[in-house]
Amino acid sequence: MRHSSLPSRKGFTLIELLVVIAIIGILVGLLLSAVQAAREAARRMQCSNNLHQVGLAMHNYHSNFKRLPAGQRMLKGGTPLDATGTAWVGLLPYMDNSVVANKIPSDLPWYRMQPEQVTTVMPSYLCPSDITDNVYGYQFIGFVMQQYGFPAGSRYAACSYNLSLGYNDALAVSRPGMAPRRQTQDSGVFAINSYTKFRDIRDGLSNTLAIGEAASGYPMCEGVRCTQRIKSQIGESVAAHGWLVGGANPASFHAGNWRYAGGFASTVEPINKAGVVNAAGVPCDGRCPATDSFYDEFNIYDQRPSWKGGPHWASNFRSFHEGGAHFVMCDGSVKFYNESIDMKLYRNLSAMRDGQIVTVPE
Repeated sequence: MRHSSLPSRKGFTLIELLVVIAIIGILVGLLLSAVQAAREAARRMQCSNNLHQVGLAMHNYHSNFKRLPAGQRMLKGGTPLDATGTAWVGLLPYMDNSVVANKIPSDLPWYRMQPEQVTTVMPSYLCPSDITDNVYGYQFIGFVMQQYGFPAGSRYAACSYNLSLGYNDALAVSRPGMAPRRQTQDSGVFAINSYTKFRDIRDGLSNTLAIGEAASGYPMCEGVRCTQRIKSQIGESVAAHGWLVGGANPASFHAGNWRYAGGFASTVEPINKAGVVNAAGVPCDGRCPATDSFYDEFNIYDQRPSWKGGPHWASNFRSFHEGGAHFVMCDGSVKFYNESIDMKLYRNLSAMRDGQIVTVPE
């Protein structure tokens, strides 16, 4: 008998096909992780470059005026709510933005400025790793503007960096006439109506931090060492602050349920609030929310820090980079400090005249 044989057909078995799909999935996952890591590295470098520009602008400003710009300017003869701009406004001409600076009046409170002024996005003031909108809408402020007929509106261009108050988080002034708060061994470089000179920084320019990351886009909580996210407020639940408005949340706004992270930060809490637990011993649920700010304009002359019973507090430094945040030192250099930095060292670095000899970590 003659037997006919059909040619054998070669192909993948089901098991082989599943193995190939699994291998491709693993390779795609590794590739995506590598791409994401490369993108974050580029974003982190751009963030550092922004602060390098800020550091250079600080020195050029000081060369011209023999002092640094005020952290927050207050209208002369005005009320404790009449802020007219921040240090970021003063630095604009030294960052090739004189055109923008010339459009911002120095004698108008922030709420009387025009929408096109308060919504101007400054890329150098934004870290590309931040996740909030470049122009952020504040529900509560929009309500206040509408109720009183102020022109500024509810949307303000965001900022990714905060001015350092040092270890003293008192958002206060001295008598008389909104003079800057007294300088103590815990004072940082910036404050309300501060005009710090380099000669005032007795611990050395390279050993004193001036500005650090304070990412816009973090969830927010209320009070120093807070860990529970704000969930149901008429105001904001996200830590976003404006470069032109900056400042802090006044008590009168706080009473209306508005929460605001503000443009100042202190070293009272760790970077990213790493390891923070609240008074009840409750740790953060995942990434710690950013602390809000509180500026008690009814006790504006109380210059005690929060840890000495003072009524004010400021937010913490933070970033979306892994493990720490960038800071620009008073000599213009930029450092990346790990969130696990020793707190005594961290606070010494933020104080400009505590007389402590520090070894700056590389």
